[in-house]
Amino acid sequence: MATTNNRFRNFFSAAARSIDFAREARTIYRTSDEVFAARGTTRQQALRDLADQL
Repeated sequence: MATTNNRFRNFFSAAARSIDFAREARTIYRTSDEVFAARGTTRQQALRDLADQL
């Protein structure tokens, strides 16, 4: 029974991480280019940094 609970826990934990990743990517996508310019970076770099966290 404990193994089944761990499988469900792992499944929902992975689903939650995927949702968090998608939300962060959407936030980066919706951020204006001016914000990235002010930070001295680019949208592409922000997305690469996000992907590196996987």
